[in-house]
Amino acid sequence: MKGHIAFCPHFHQPHFQLYKTREEAYQNSYVPWLELLERAFENDSFFINLHFSGPFIYWIRDQKPWFQEKLQSLMASNKIGIIGGLADEPFIQLSSRSDDVLYQLQKYDEICSAFTGINAPDWQGIHLVERECGEFLLREVSRAAGLMDACPLYYLDAETFYQSHFSSPGGSADFCQKHFGFKDPFSKTTIAHVPQEMLYFALRDEIGGQVYYSVPVHTEPRYQLLKTGTFTPEDRTRIKPGQYLFYIKDALEKANEISERWGKKVEPILVIFEDAEKFGQWSKDPQGDTQWLLEFFQRVEDDPELQFTGLKDYFLNQGILDTYPARTSHSYPEWDNWMANRGIRGVTFGDERLRRVMSRLRLAEEKQNAFEEKVLDQSPVFNEGVNGDIIKRAVLESAERHQLVSNLIEEHFQPEVKADYDFIQRTRNMVYQEDPKWASRHPCYGSAPYYDMQGLAYLEIAERMLRKRLIELSDKTEKQIITRVCDWDFDGLDEVLVETPWQTLCIDMKGGCIVYHHVLAEDVEGCSPLLREDIHKVVAYNEVYRYSYPMVLTEADSKLCAQMYPEGGRRERCRNAFRCEVMVWDEERYKKLGDFEIGTYELQGVETDENNTTVVISASQKIRLPDGQITLVRVDKNFTIMEAGVEVQMEAAYEKSGDFELYLVPQMVSSAAPSDEVHFQPCSALIFEKGDVRMPVRADDIMQRKEESLEYLNANKHMEYPFSGQIDYQFQICNGKGDKFWNGIRYSLSRPESIKQLIVEPAVKQYYQGMVFPDQSRLGYHSSGVMLKPFMPFQKGRAEFGVTISWKLNQTDLSFPADNRLALIQQVKDIDTNNRF
Repeated sequence: MKGHIAFCPHFHQPHFQLYKTREEAYQNSYVPWLELLERAFENDSFFINLHFSGPFIYWIRDQKPWFQEKLQSLMASNKIGIIGGLADEPFIQLSSRSDDVLYQLQKYDEICSAFTGINAPDWQGIHLVERECGEFLLREVSRAAGLMDACPLYYLDAETFYQSHFSSPGGSADFCQKHFGFKDPFSKTTIAHVPQEMLYFALRDEIGGQVYYSVPVHTEPRYQLLKTGTFTPEDRTRIKPGQYLFYIKDALEKANEISERWGKKVEPILVIFEDAEKFGQWSKDPQGDTQWLLEFFQRVEDDPELQFTGLKDYFLNQGILDTYPARTSHSYPEWDNWMANRGIRGVTFGDERLRRVMSRLRLAEEKQNAFEEKVLDQSPVFNEGVNGDIIKRAVLESAERHQLVSNLIEEHFQPEVKADYDFIQRTRNMVYQEDPKWASRHPCYGSAPYYDMQGLAYLEIAERMLRKRLIELSDKTEKQIITRVCDWDFDGLDEVLVETPWQTLCIDMKGGCIVYHHVLAEDVEGCSPLLREDIHKVVAYNEVYRYSYPMVLTEADSKLCAQMYPEGGRRERCRNAFRCEVMVWDEERYKKLGDFEIGTYELQGVETDENNTTVVISASQKIRLPDGQITLVRVDKNFTIMEAGVEVQMEAAYEKSGDFELYLVPQMVSSAAPSDEVHFQPCSALIFEKGDVRMPVRADDIMQRKEESLEYLNANKHMEYPFSGQIDYQFQICNGKGDKFWNGIRYSLSRPESIKQLIVEPAVKQYYQGMVFPDQSRLGYHSSGVMLKPFMPFQKGRAEFGVTISWKLNQTDLSFPADNRLALIQQVKDIDTNNRF
């Protein structure tokens, strides 16, 4: 028996990954990997297939040039094969543009060839992220690979993509048994299939006429690799290199024996597919892992029946076993289960926060589409004869759409137009990577928008640049405020979307709240060349938040979750901004009346002029008072969106019955959060301007740092401030290269004397409670932002609230009087007292 082993580790870090996580992996895994390969190359027959994610390459090139130089020297050994892939590890199946796939593959070829010296035709295969590999991705990547002369060869999960059995009477897919209680005698199939033990060969398939090849990946070799420790107290399994080799040989020998029954004698192959970070980083023992792998490599070297191979090399030498169909309409169930158990999102519109990212991307794509159509109109071929429209549509559906439009822009327009077009194309593709729970980011640091939304910060700028270009082509006057009533988040209900030069804001009727609010600095246009250069290089540690910042993009809040059944069926709701509650003081505590916090509001009107947009919504509910009486309560909300500010007015009214203390409680929420990438000492402060009003403040979850952790100092701290009605929330950003600056939000309350009390707490305290480990579920100010809840008493059956919101980005320091300070994180420094907001 002659068997082959394709060792295929993949190195991956997401864009905007944590400084600490990257540096730790670099020391524990990436540097030891190069040392390991040097020693492994002493074996004559050793060969390894490596995939480096695009974000990993960008980061290494930017921060660790030594790694690239060392890798390129090792490439001269001809013992390393390169596996290609997509430039951003994006959720590309969610894009509305099929040409993004070719763009991603071409961009990866560009950066990978510079990194390794290997071009697409010489790739050993193509890495597809197992999260969402399906029909669309296989078809479009195979099409793109053909255009680039790359081999469409993939490793696909055997248990997912190749069924080892079909339905049988009484089985899990016997629907007669499920619905009617009897076994379906006709549930057997005449379609041939092979057992998992047989799937150790290259197979051919095709989707939509696009041929591709796969080598199945099995679970056991993945999880048995480097199994030197235990996962739980009950886990006592440790696997030595000799045992690991025995399992591999046993699988290959069984495949070799039964392949003759198939009628074609082909030498089998086993793919070892695993995260490269499993070596050194997972165990925190790179020396021990090195010895384990070197012993395994030597045992393969000494075995005449085994040989390491490149994935494509094996395919070219052995060919395929057969054309055999893969089941491609399902995502990877093992990965889905992994995500579900750790609170990491699946890639679907069902997730509230990811849906808003997708909604924002759709707006950008809409403008890019309109711009591209204008560019195509500049070419005579699209405007002459009866086939002009047909040709235009064909181009817009083409996998090479972006390349053609880019060529036309270069031919007919000024260079700065192409620079803007390239900026939005690159940014938009990068944002498709931005699942807010990607990989190892969440367990280490929560989910502050600092890490999750940097791509969106670039996108807001890039889209405005493109909008100006579109207006130039249309010969129209630019409107300062653009308002649309549309189903922005694809939930079947209309939202109100407002875009100005300095903010994008969306108001949702569900909860009557602001679900998305992204703001820009006044000097954002002056920094455009700098930001374009950032995106071209995809710098590891950027400063985009000096110019563009997500003010509202909150996490799902467990308090708002609608539980359907105990096994996990639920509807997640994000906290958002300017939800409100109606509460009553009864039996020495506050009780909520009705569900104005999550209820559906009705759109009463939208008015837009040159200076602002006003949106009026309302909701009415019958509520039961403590004495049992039923009364109708109406809440009206009035949002006025200016070019660079927002004003919110709320009013609640009811027919007073009985002597009760009722309160309207708005929720002023921002997901803006401080961050310190390197030292993990985030700094923020809530600043109350002095005035004549004595206002009680209750602050929850105040923290202090003790050694390496944040600990609760006081879960319920009560204070009283002489208050003018102005609250400044300021937070510091310290990025990975050491730059520091402050951003701030100002809340100017219109009737501070009416406030009974103000509660300050994290925007979200718990998310996915019960679905993830408690330490992961818990969020604080530094990971979710801040929520301010003023209690506005009803007087004569009415309660009112008003606030104006403004912001300042890119401030040099935090400035406020020391005796006016409420520190949300303990490390706020006493600096210059000159207020520069």
